[in-house]
Amino acid sequence: MKPFDTLVGWADIHHPQWLDYLRMLTGAVLLAKGLSFVLDSDTMQRILHDNGFGFLPVLFMHYVVIFQLAHSVLLMLGLLTRIAALAQLPIVLGACYALLVRPEFSAYQSDLWLALLMLFLLVIFAVTGGGRASVDHHIRLARAG
Repeated sequence: MKPFDTLVGWADIHHPQWLDYLRMLTGAVLLAKGLSFVLDSDTMQRILHDNGFGFLPVLFMHYVVIFQLAHSVLLMLGLLTRIAALAQLPIVLGACYALLVRPEFSAYQSDLWLALLMLFLLVIFAVTGGGRASVDHHIRLARAG
């Protein structure tokens, strides 16, 4: 764990301001995708069923919707940023898988590029954390002060 702690310490010190805005935008995009799951739950269940999840689509859908909405808000606020980013990873990995195995897959008409971008950004935020424009940072300041 020592190398990871060193990396996290370095990331906390060298966190640029624009990365905070990118974190907020990433949270907003994930929130929008979570809301689209809620509004189009039949399609979500069909995709899960078609990809071999069998009788579990309702359970997976509830997990995806609840975690997607809750953790995207946490990511936008910068509250428990690393945990929120890590919790989103299985959902976005599942989206990448579901988009890759679809029979009507087309690289130009797919959300795969967005899912891969979100996956990349979530890994970055899992390492770098919330930055100065986050609730995490203000809590740390309040505890130290």
